[in-house]
Amino acid sequence: MKESEVRRLINEYSRKTSAHPFKDYGNDVKILVNDDCLVQKCSVQTQYENRGKEMLRRPYSGWPIAPKKYPTLDSVDPWSFRMKIPDNFTNKNTVYELEGSASVSECDGCDGEGHNTCYTCHGKGKDVCPTCHGDYNNLRCPSCGGSGKTDCPSCGGTGYIPCSHCKGSGTITIQVSKYKTHWDYIQKRQVGGYEQVEEITTCNYCHGYGEVKCRSCNGKGKESCNRCKGFGKITCTNCTKGYIICKTCGGDGKLVCSVCEGEGRNEFRYVVQRFLNQETLVSYICDPRVREFAQSYDLTLSGTDYRVRKNSLDGDLYPENVRCSSALSKLLRKAEPEKGIILFQEAAVERAETTYIEYELNGETYVGYICAGTFYADGSPIEKWSAGLLESAEKKIKRGNSAESIKILETAKKAGADSFTVETLLDRARTKLWNLKDAGTGVAFWLVALFVSPFIFNFYHKLNPVAPWAIVTNNPDWTFTKMVPITQTLIFLFLAVILRFYLSTITSSKDYSSIWIYFARGFFGYLLAALGLLAAFLLINYLGLSILTSFVLGIVLYIIILCIGIVELIIHWIVQMFR
Repeated sequence: MKESEVRRLINEYSRKTSAHPFKDYGNDVKILVNDDCLVQKCSVQTQYENRGKEMLRRPYSGWPIAPKKYPTLDSVDPWSFRMKIPDNFTNKNTVYELEGSASVSECDGCDGEGHNTCYTCHGKGKDVCPTCHGDYNNLRCPSCGGSGKTDCPSCGGTGYIPCSHCKGSGTITIQVSKYKTHWDYIQKRQVGGYEQVEEITTCNYCHGYGEVKCRSCNGKGKESCNRCKGFGKITCTNCTKGYIICKTCGGDGKLVCSVCEGEGRNEFRYVVQRFLNQETLVSYICDPRVREFAQSYDLTLSGTDYRVRKNSLDGDLYPENVRCSSALSKLLRKAEPEKGIILFQEAAVERAETTYIEYELNGETYVGYICAGTFYADGSPIEKWSAGLLESAEKKIKRGNSAESIKILETAKKAGADSFTVETLLDRARTKLWNLKDAGTGVAFWLVALFVSPFIFNFYHKLNPVAPWAIVTNNPDWTFTKMVPITQTLIFLFLAVILRFYLSTITSSKDYSSIWIYFARGFFGYLLAALGLLAAFLLINYLGLSILTSFVLGIVLYIIILCIGIVELIIHWIVQMFR
């Protein structure tokens, strides 16, 4: 192959990946070896058949049965039957039924009855309705709960509606004529007259209550239920006279036998199973320098030197080429099936024009192969450079600089490095960063728990709130409010625990130059959040609302006590059931 063509194909190979410094490095290499090597692919394809026998069962509906020819399954010879070989040979199984092997017997799945008892209703065909429990005419009305009454839609069950005159306020504005005087500076005396002024007075319609009796229900707040007409009972619509028909059997209580499909009898027949299989064995005849390359890649073949297809191959195949003939003979011996017979065999020798290349770059020697206009590298400068990146990234992970190793691994990935190795190292680096950030958050949490919490308690204890009523609620003479500093500190710690686990699980795509910045990020991130929480608590105390945080903890404690009581009742109920 021309040296210019070799350089062009190496340049095309270098452009397949990016992020490496060897683009178009084919222009700079020194070609040491440029040999054309013929690769010959020897293959033997074997199509063979295997047979078996078994007994087939199916429902019998009365068709004619041929006289018995095969008394037992052992009397059947699968290879005594001539079967046509399919033109389009594929791996498939075929079943052939044998005439004169059938027999009929009563179905053992249903004892010849053709049906079985329904497994859902156990033969009853129906069951008591779970909604009305059989009393279908006296089902409690769900609309009114059996009372026969529902809330009046006009007043919502209160019996009163807002007054339309005063709009629920209880007062109205009226125009009143009043005599008013003022000093006249010109006449130098008091003058006056009547004026119309607005005055607020009690509503005469509702007498100041803001609401009047509802006319729809006459103040009762209830009206007769439309669904049950006031009786409180309705007829159940989920059943038929108190019973539900079984959906599995349709009320019959019986199911068609799945074995005989309701016929009550089964036919037993002998069948021959035919298995067609195909297998191809391959061997390469080529220069030892390109043997591994030929076996590893699916080469583009340029022509066929030899091909023969027979029922069974034997003798010397392709005697014109001794090496290929020997290889085909070895493949032929391996293709002999352990079971069954050979139907067809095909031997073929195909060739692929390959060029073996050795070249030098920067004092290093590399190997490559060219086949069908494509360059395949066997250790190129790009691969060596990518492997160096992986080695460097692994060292940085061990030294504790995982953040920088992630950048290197991303570059190696773009340069075409082994994807499995890259992803493995990325997982290791990210896990280390996450663990270090979590450790920083944990250290900050224990610092807050050991030092900040006692400070909070002492500060709350000595705090003198500004709001006047807060001084009363924090009066140490009160029994309940003596717990205010303790409860506030406990609530702070409870929220701090939640904050700790929340912040430790947050990940960030932002990168850093040093891995220890991740530790500092987790540490100061949690510390700032905890101090912000502390500032909020101090603000609550400053505003005189410290009693609210105590009530919060009190409510939590009451809920816990309630849950414990419910669990105790459930356990007691279960124990009573099994006595």
